[in-house]
Amino acid sequence: MTSKEATLLDYSKEGRALLSQQSSVPLEGFATHTVDASIAEFMKDAKNEVEKGHFYLLWHLLYVEEVLEDVAENAIIDGAYDCGIDAYLVDTSEKRIRLFQSKYGEAHSIGAIDKFVKDVERFKKLEQSKIRRDELQYLWKHLHEKNMKIELVYVTDNDIDSYESDEVKIVGKEQIYQILWERIKKPAKGEKASLRIQKCLEHGNALCCIVSAFDYADFVERNEHYAFESNIRKHLGGKGSINKGITKTLEEDPHNFFEWNNGVTITVDNYSMKNNQLSLGGAQIVNGAQTSKSILDRKKKTNNLDAEVLVTIIKTKDEKHQRNITKYRNSQNAIKGKDYVSLEDYHISIHQQLQRIGYFYEHQQGSWLNLPSSEKAKFNGDETYNKYLSDKKEKCRIKDDTAIASFVSYFEQKPNDVYGGIGKYLPKGAKYETVFDDELECDYRYFLFPHLIREYAKNELGYDRSNKQNRYKKYAQNLFVAVTGRIIHKNILGKNDDFKKDISELEKIIQNVGLFTKILKACDKVVTSFLGDFVVERKIDEANTAHNFFSNQVYSKDMLEVIDSKIRQEREEIDYIKKTISGL
Repeated sequence: MTSKEATLLDYSKEGRALLSQQSSVPLEGFATHTVDASIAEFMKDAKNEVEKGHFYLLWHLLYVEEVLEDVAENAIIDGAYDCGIDAYLVDTSEKRIRLFQSKYGEAHSIGAIDKFVKDVERFKKLEQSKIRRDELQYLWKHLHEKNMKIELVYVTDNDIDSYESDEVKIVGKEQIYQILWERIKKPAKGEKASLRIQKCLEHGNALCCIVSAFDYADFVERNEHYAFESNIRKHLGGKGSINKGITKTLEEDPHNFFEWNNGVTITVDNYSMKNNQLSLGGAQIVNGAQTSKSILDRKKKTNNLDAEVLVTIIKTKDEKHQRNITKYRNSQNAIKGKDYVSLEDYHISIHQQLQRIGYFYEHQQGSWLNLPSSEKAKFNGDETYNKYLSDKKEKCRIKDDTAIASFVSYFEQKPNDVYGGIGKYLPKGAKYETVFDDELECDYRYFLFPHLIREYAKNELGYDRSNKQNRYKKYAQNLFVAVTGRIIHKNILGKNDDFKKDISELEKIIQNVGLFTKILKACDKVVTSFLGDFVVERKIDEANTAHNFFSNQVYSKDMLEVIDSKIRQEREEIDYIKKTISGL
C-alpha cells in the first residue's frame, strides 16, 4: 500500500474526525484548525522554547496586528533589560502605543499577566537616563508624550477565559479565532440592502426564495463592495470550469438555470418583508460567489436575464453559527484555499501571471499554507530572477502586502507612507483606489521587480534585523527600494516621471544580473551614507524614534535633498552604468 503523507489534521482529535468523514465534506470554512496550521507552519523551524515564543509573537504581529514583516521584526525588543516589554507598535496618527508581552506554552500564568501590568507601570516611572537600551529610551519618550494612548496586550497560545481586566487586553487562542472572524464579518455590519423576490418559503430563521436573475444581479451590483467579505471562495474571473458552466447555462439554457444551479446562500443580521420586497441587514454572500459574479457579468453584457435563481437567506447574529454556515455550505470540489477576505480581480490576475513564471503571489491569506507539498515544489521561479533571492525554501512565495509595499515605495515613491501602515493600500483601504485605479495596467513586473530589490537588500546588503553594525538599516527596506527607483528612473534613464512607463527598460536592466547588482550596490552606498549623515541623525533624534522618522519624514523635501546629494557623490559610477545601459 502506498503511504499517505501525514498532515496537521492527523495530529489532533478534531483533525482525525474531519479526515474520517467523506472527502466531499468541506474543510474550506473559517475553521480553527486553519489558524492552528498557520501557526504550526510558521514556527516549524524553532529549535527551543525561547525561539517558539519569539516566532509566536512574530506571527501575532504579522497576522493579527497586520503589520509588515520588517516592521514586525523591528517591533520585537525582548531580551536583556527589556523591562518586561517584548514588543511595541507606535501609531503616531492615532496617538496610540501598543505594548506587548508574549508567553508561550508553560511560560504563561495568570501571575505573568499581573506582572506585565506592574512592569509597565515601573517602566513609566523610571528615569530615562537609567534605561540601558536605546529603543526603550525612545519608547519611554513616546509614553510621556501628551495625549498618547497606551494599550497593553498580553499574547499567549493558551486558552484564557476567566481573566478580566480593564488594564490589559488578553489575546489567547480563542480571542485570536474571534479577532480573525470579526475581521471577515466587520464590513457588512450596519449595511442595509433590499432584494425583490418572486416567491418564498419561510422556515425558522431562514427564507428559501425564488428570485429573478435580473433582480439578483441588481442586488449584487448595489452591494458587492461589502457583500462578499465572508465568502470563502474566490471568483475565478470567468476562466474556471465552474464559471464557464454557469455562464453557458445563462446564455444557452436560462430556463433551466434554477434547476441546474445550486443557488446562493446569504446570511443576515436581520430581515423583514413587505410586498415581495426583502429588507436585509448585514447581508453576506457566504456561498455562491461564482454564481453571483457570473449573473452580474451576464447582466452587464446583455441587460437581459431570462432566468431565475434560488436564494437562501439565513438570519443569525451568532458568529459560531454563521461560521458553520460558511463552512458547510461550501462543499464544491477543487477549492482548497482559505479566503479570509475577498480581494480584487486585479490581484487574482497578478497571481495568475506570476504563477506562469514560477512564483506564488499570495493574494489570499493561507493559500500558500494550504498547498500540498507537491504543488509548492512546482514554484521554482525564474533562473535569472532567482539570483536576487535567498536560497531559503519559500523564496518563490511573494506575500501580497509586502509586494504592494514594495510597489508603492518604488513606483509611487512613498516609502514613508507604507512604513506608517500598509493597510491603507490594501483592498478597502483609504488609499487603495488612488493607486489601483482603472489606469493601472495589470502587469506582474510592477510587483516582481521591486520585490527582487527588497529581497536582495535584505539578504545581501544587511537591511534586516540581524545587522548590528548599522542600527538604522533594519528600518530602511522601503527606503532602499524607493531610492533604487529614484536612481534608475531619474538619474540613469531620465525619461518619464511615471516610472511605470519605463517597465520594459527596467526589465532589460534586471535581466543583466551583473549590471543590476552594480546599481543595487551603488544604491546601498547612497542609503548608508544618508543614514550616517549628521543632518539625518539629528532628524531621527528630533523624531524621538526611528519608527517616527521613517514613517513621517524619511522622504520629505529636505531629506530628498540629502538623498540627491548622496546620489551625486556616486556620479562617476552612475555615468558608467548609463553608458553600459545605452549599449544594451
